[in-house]
Amino acid sequence: MTTPGSSPPESRERLVVVGFGIAAYRFIERLTALGAHDRYGITVIGEEPDPAYNRVRLSEWLDRPLADALAGPRDPGPRDLGPLALASPDWGKARGIRTHLSTTVVSIDRDARTVETARGESIGYDRLVLATGSVPIVPRIEGVDSDGVFVYRTIEDLEALRERASRAKRAVVLGGGLLGIEAAEGLRRLGLAVVLLQRAPHLLNRQFGPDAGTYLETRVRAAGIQPMPGATAVRIEARRQALAIELAGKDMPLTTDLAVVAAGVRPRDRLAREAGLIVAFRGGGIVVNDRLHTSDPRIQAIGECASAGRTVYGMAGPTQGMAHTLAEIMAGRSSRFGRQVPATRLRLVDLDIWAIGDTAALAERVTWTRDASYRQLKLRTGQIIAATTIGPWEELGVVQDLIRRRSPIWWWQLRRFRRTGMLFPRSETLPVAEWPSARVVCNCLGVTRGELAVALRAGCDSVESIARRTGASTVCGACRPLLAELLGTAPAPAAGAFVPAEAKARPALLGAAAAVVVLSVLMVAAPSIPPADSVADAGFLDALQRDGSLKRSTGFALLGATLGTLVLSLRKRWSRMRTGDFAVWRLMHGAVAALALATLVLHTGFRLGTGLNLALSATFLATSVLGSLAAAGVGRRGARTMFWLHVFAVWPLPVLIAFHILKTWYF
Repeated sequence: MTTPGSSPPESRERLVVVGFGIAAYRFIERLTALGAHDRYGITVIGEEPDPAYNRVRLSEWLDRPLADALAGPRDPGPRDLGPLALASPDWGKARGIRTHLSTTVVSIDRDARTVETARGESIGYDRLVLATGSVPIVPRIEGVDSDGVFVYRTIEDLEALRERASRAKRAVVLGGGLLGIEAAEGLRRLGLAVVLLQRAPHLLNRQFGPDAGTYLETRVRAAGIQPMPGATAVRIEARRQALAIELAGKDMPLTTDLAVVAAGVRPRDRLAREAGLIVAFRGGGIVVNDRLHTSDPRIQAIGECASAGRTVYGMAGPTQGMAHTLAEIMAGRSSRFGRQVPATRLRLVDLDIWAIGDTAALAERVTWTRDASYRQLKLRTGQIIAATTIGPWEELGVVQDLIRRRSPIWWWQLRRFRRTGMLFPRSETLPVAEWPSARVVCNCLGVTRGELAVALRAGCDSVESIARRTGASTVCGACRPLLAELLGTAPAPAAGAFVPAEAKARPALLGAAAAVVVLSVLMVAAPSIPPADSVADAGFLDALQRDGSLKRSTGFALLGATLGTLVLSLRKRWSRMRTGDFAVWRLMHGAVAALALATLVLHTGFRLGTGLNLALSATFLATSVLGSLAAAGVGRRGARTMFWLHVFAVWPLPVLIAFHILKTWYF
């Protein structure tokens, strides 16, 4: 099947994608958006009966009406997954893509370039993408395969769980991590009394320290879930319609109607391992380079099954990053998959829990707690490497950007954080449209305000169209109000929202840039104004030119202001100079540049001069104007070009100034 205008089948490479989850979906969507999908005859093979859906919001499947869950066997084939759906049932047909659902790939023949399915089919490929995802970790507990014990991974798992829950009153969840708490909350919403077992001394031990874990246990208990940290299940016994779970060190077993194993996931790399591809020794995962190639150059891997830079990313953001990178590579672009800052959100009743960055790393912890909120930073060599929060935190997008950029944090910021829970001072409300380009709007996928601006310029005029283009709001949906606000379809945020220094300084910076441009234009136009014929007719500027002491004073002031702008520019260029916020330094740089240009007017009397003086004046004006254009275009197309032109224009200045001073002193 081909789409209109696409290449004939025999001229296209055979691209086979194994797995039809979020990684495969994002990859093909991006490939389509780049207009490169017609180079390939694409085949997608999915093990589940449904096309790609949002596994992050899987628990919402438990909230559908009970009658739907008890309706009995359903017709085979894809169904309406509602808000969970990423790909519609006719998604493949509309794109000329062969889609195989309910199909398991059992082996890869790398020599013949074929994949074999459980049905006995052999599908050939020229390029193979493995997006097999992950599988649940099931502890080696006697009786863990008993009737009434479930895992929490697919819609089919939740279908079976929901049917059992309809005739149950009690449930036990094995695992106190993010997945375990999510499962416990889903069962609580079904009306079950839930016990949450955790082998570690506290909940979320990979994300939080003991104090935060204890705080979270209080909130979990208040939500109607009974946490049991430090409890290890050693045996599960089926007793009629119930289960008896024996705990280490406990005399009496824990009786329940059903149990859910939510002990985490591991990369699904068996297929690659058996095909002879290199798999990471520790933790598993198909080893890929920064172009997502495996040890076989014709096979790539993306998503939770891949180990990139010795890291397996189990988050939606890095998964999308891999998918987009691979699509760009296959479209012929130069792209690399680099360091990612994963972010995970958990919703517990009305409480948001976020984990961003390398939360499992051993590092210095800095915490803040008040009322219903808990915030924690992990620091290494003066930089934030991870952040976790229980409750709202308006700085969350800024913190994620600090982690991504590895920006240093200073002692006074940490002091403020310990006191107020904020790294930066609060300020008046700032609309999302005026946020800095680098600030993250969608924490799950790391979509910035600048990327959203590009989507708007490309014609996106609704939350849905922005979501399709960027992925923002398609994971947990928490950023949908911000997207609506960006489009002008929602009210501005409440007063007191955090405003970064870059955004606060921007109006003043633009004012300084405008002043520089205006003065530069006046300088160019001024040579037509002749000097006064006599002292009696001389104005202020003429008098200034004829007074030697005043002329020297303005010259030295101009030299000082010029040197000041050069020193201020070191804030970004010199790694040891990191005091204060860069946005404030940049504003000072612009203000001193405007002052220098005003001093030049006084020193020259709006006259550019001739010879060496003309060269010096022209270079000074060019440097100032290019710097102003770069400042005005921060975050926009062409700003970087203007910046480098500004830098190159600066280099002749020291030599010309030195000659000017020597000439003046000599003559």
